[in-house]
Amino acid sequence: MTDTATDTLIEHCRCAPDRDRPPAVDRALRRHLLDTVGVALGAREHAGSSPSIERAARRLAGASGSEGTGAGADAGAATVWATGERLPAGEAALLNGAHAHSLDFDDTHRESSLHPGAPVVPAALAVAERRAAAGDPVDGERVLAGVRAGYDVACAVGRAVDPDAHYDRGFHVTATCGTFGATAAAGVVAGLSEAGFADAFGVNGSQAAGSLQFLANGAWNKRLHPGLSARRAVEAVTLAAEGFRGAADAVGGEHGFLAGYTPSADPGELADIGGREAVLETALKPYPCCRYMHSALDALCGLADEVDPDAVERVVVDLPKPGVTLTGDPIGAKRRPENLVDCQFSMPFGAALALSTGEAGLKAFLDARDRLDNPALRRLMDATEVVSTEATAEPFPERWAAAVVVETDDGDHHERFVEAAPGEPERPLDADAVEEKFASLAGSAGADADAVEAALAAARADPFDLDAFLDAVRAGVAEAPAEA
Repeated sequence: MTDTATDTLIEHCRCAPDRDRPPAVDRALRRHLLDTVGVALGAREHAGSSPSIERAARRLAGASGSEGTGAGADAGAATVWATGERLPAGEAALLNGAHAHSLDFDDTHRESSLHPGAPVVPAALAVAERRAAAGDPVDGERVLAGVRAGYDVACAVGRAVDPDAHYDRGFHVTATCGTFGATAAAGVVAGLSEAGFADAFGVNGSQAAGSLQFLANGAWNKRLHPGLSARRAVEAVTLAAEGFRGAADAVGGEHGFLAGYTPSADPGELADIGGREAVLETALKPYPCCRYMHSALDALCGLADEVDPDAVERVVVDLPKPGVTLTGDPIGAKRRPENLVDCQFSMPFGAALALSTGEAGLKAFLDARDRLDNPALRRLMDATEVVSTEATAEPFPERWAAAVVVETDDGDHHERFVEAAPGEPERPLDADAVEEKFASLAGSAGADADAVEAALAAARADPFDLDAFLDAVRAGVAEAPAEA
């Protein structure tokens, strides 16, 4: 019997290694782990923030070069996926989490409005590698159990905090709630006791943070947030394992996370954690941008063959309210993105891109980013309005729908309604699509076909072999630069 909100999470985590894992859950865990690592690999080549974060992590680790020479027994314990180097577990988790979110191409859980993979997977894998380096290895089954628990906890806390209200207060749900999910994953892999979980969550009740102020200037804070969450998880689990006493009921207490971070908490969402499978509810992204844009992009790409972009006079995109907040407000700024982050959070840019090219993949975003002063692109952005009506509010948050209307100079109205974006459980990406996405992103990091196939084979292997998977990832990436 549990007594507090946090006790519910602790009990769920404590039982995680012994829970039966149905085949559908097993497949989903592997796909989401693979997708998270793949996006991180692509970020090294395509995210302008990566070099500065990598150099800073090496300095924080007291490391130079690709082998990781930080002080202490933790030195070189864990792999940085995108570079192949080894750093202390905290710094590796920091880099992997930041890389995994830097392209805005990572998975999304719609009801909690967060990206669970980027904080959860790096924390779990870093602790697993650290245990192996210390001569106390864990098998792949425990790693998957940790990832599963991490998704469950992150998404349950995200639902409980009321993500809409949390956004209204200026918080980034992935950063705040992701910290608890990462702590759950790391704690399961570390083998924490019940008391250890209480202390680890207690520590991170003081570290769950992340502001939306990055929206003001396209700042890189957002990309860093999941890395910080993963690193905090490693820190909290380490402190707990060494006997540090954390605050009781850090999530549901009088001065806890829910009390301080939302005016409309629903602790009942935590009580429901055992009855849901968050990883089965989590979508994989086909487009590298804010998930609220995806249903609209799907609709607009479908209209591109019907509409001459030069004939477009008006585009109206109807999104759920948080989607308008993130991608359509203030409309003037959203119509004039200045960098990739701005583009990824601009529905006017997305509409212009989709209507002019019929595409919205990574290459399309990167190519268009380099021609933001293009008159045709700007004209389409200026023609785009972003609104929220009952048509998209009613199915939200269970469905992140979009309705689009494109008006042309001959008086025609082209309309589309998309209830669920591609990649959602109702429209899942199949195994081939997930593996093709990984192969493309890994290839951009220098992996050849043999290395990619080795990583895919390891991800499919039963039982899951983390060492074989990471060996393949390391073999496929270019050597990291030596400067600190």
